[in-house]
Amino acid sequence: MEFEIIRKRYERAHATMQSMAIDAWISLGRETTILGEPALELLLPFQVMGRTAVVLYRSGETACLVSPMEAEELVESGLFSCVCLHRSPDEFADELRNLIQSCGGFARIALNISDSDPSADGLTMTNYKLLTRLFQEAGVTAEVVSSAPLMKKVRANKSAVEVEAIACTVQAAMGVYDDVRQLICQGQSGRELQGIIQRLIDSKGYGYSWQKEGNPYISVGTRSSYLCKRPPEDVFIEPGDVINIDMGLQINGYASDNQRTFYALKAGETTPPSEVVHAWETLQMINRAVCHGMKAGVCSDDLTAIGNEVMLSRGFKQGWTGAFGHELHFYAHHGGIKAGYTPYMPELDKTLEENMVFTLEPSLITPYGRVCQEEVVCLTATGGIMLSTPQNSIWTIPYPR
Repeated sequence: MEFEIIRKRYERAHATMQSMAIDAWISLGRETTILGEPALELLLPFQVMGRTAVVLYRSGETACLVSPMEAEELVESGLFSCVCLHRSPDEFADELRNLIQSCGGFARIALNISDSDPSADGLTMTNYKLLTRLFQEAGVTAEVVSSAPLMKKVRANKSAVEVEAIACTVQAAMGVYDDVRQLICQGQSGRELQGIIQRLIDSKGYGYSWQKEGNPYISVGTRSSYLCKRPPEDVFIEPGDVINIDMGLQINGYASDNQRTFYALKAGETTPPSEVVHAWETLQMINRAVCHGMKAGVCSDDLTAIGNEVMLSRGFKQGWTGAFGHELHFYAHHGGIKAGYTPYMPELDKTLEENMVFTLEPSLITPYGRVCQEEVVCLTATGGIMLSTPQNSIWTIPYPR
């Protein structure tokens, strides 16, 4: 199954190379468990130790240059038209030069360099210098372009199998939240509640889609930070507090990221205060409107205006200045564009496409704490569909008897 997923990524990359007249895409890496290389994480079925090069050609062929340590598995994968071996850094350079010489007549070559998309910025300085030298030695004068448009297709424009894997992780997170509703109570500190949730996650054998120390992140009332720091040990849930929990799982390599909002009832209360309910209903309306507008062909920047129209109509005069969420795949944050206006990514293609997956997480600050509803959405040709089960009302925490 994993090989088929990668093969589909190659097909999407080759189609993009054809449409954009990119003749070759070269990705280099070594000891990727330490150095990392986002492109190789998507183009290979496992992490590599030895120096490795993956070259995709506009013609549809693929080549891989690897050490003997990884060669057997990659040959058997059937992913590559050609698998070449090297046994030393010098031999790696020689063999890579041979692959580059086959690009002698090419006009455009993509490398993993990008100011805006971290998933397309994995080329190290050492490998950049090596490629520059080998290009000169091979007499290649092609224009070097960013691989960001290719990574969008490989990473963001997912296969149905990948979307289903994300959906399964998201639904597992829904189950964890159902359990949390039975365990949360007034008098707990943010840190204590985090420990309860982490023990629940660990008992189910789930992983975390960002570092465990801040996962889940929990804010309590107005007395704790709204930034992603460790939940407070000295701030306890008291009557009248809004509690926000931000949790992300990782299962079978695919991530979730959802936020849920609770309110600690005061004596005699049966529902949250009107200000909290108004903020919550506004967020629900924003998420529904933006989700509906997430259609293939729409510019992601335009989603901000959709949410703002709702926000302003509800009396929140400041509107929204940025994006409502981010792409999600292996990790909670996985490169690419945002679900909304992102002025610091000017060179990226912000056109939404089917099977892209985003979070939507608008939030509002109330006198009782931060209110937020974060859902996971998959794009279709006619609008987004939620992979998470939407939280339809603020979950209340009973007043202690």
